[in-house]
Formats: sequence, C-alpha cells, structure tokens
Amino acid sequence: MPRYISQHTIACLTRQALQAIIADLKRDATVTTIRCVSDSLEGKLLCEFEAPDKETVVVFLSVLNMRPQWVMRVENEW
Repeated sequence: MPRYISQHTIACLTRQALQAIIADLKRDATVTTIRCVSDSLEGKLLCEFEAPDKETVVVFLSVLNMRPQWVMRVENEW
C-alpha cells in the first residue's frame, strides 16, 4: 500500500495534547499511522501513513481537524 508523509504545525501544544492527537490518528482502519515525529522547539509534527491514495489521507486528517501544510507520497526510500 502507498505511504504518505504529512507536515503539521503544532505550536503551543502540550505533550499530553500531542499524545491525544497521535492516539486519535491510530484509531482508523482505512489509514494506518506508521509513525509520528515532532519537535516542540520548531513546532512541527511529521506523520507517516499507509493509505490507498492521497485524497484518503487528506480527508482522514480533515475529519480529525488537522490541517497539514503538505502531504507527500513516498516513492523512494534509501
């Protein structure tokens, strides 16, 4: 299944709030959350998903009120 990476701004979120968001991301059967990495100093969150297509990821994130700065399909990995 194709993989996608999204970037989000998480400024002013506490660690507990971020953990709650990540728990919500892991509850879906259509989109599988592989991993999430964040940096509170930069205020950024990167999430990696497996999903049938990019539109599915965008809709999934919209339902959770997450507005990604971008969503990128992973085509190559070294």
